[in-house]
Amino acid sequence: MHETHLIEPVIKGIEAHAKKEGAKRVVKIRLKIGEFTGVKEESFRQTFKMLAKGTILEEAELEINFFLAERIEVVSFDIE
Repeated sequence: MHETHLIEPVIKGIEAHAKKEGAKRVVKIRLKIGEFTGVKEESFRQTFKMLAKGTILEEAELEINFFLAERIEVVSFDIE
């Protein structure tokens, strides 16, 4: 699971920010994933789902766009 080290900081960062805003859950997350990270979309989604289990991101819908870079960017997220 090569994606784990990329996804964990994303989950922790979004969760911390969302909780600070008083969120009960995150409903949608928009990400840009660099093509040079070597991440495959389906594997990313599966790993994200596994790592988000038990957090306020557990049921969040992922919107993923790829771009030419070596990083992952959180574009935005929606909370309730």
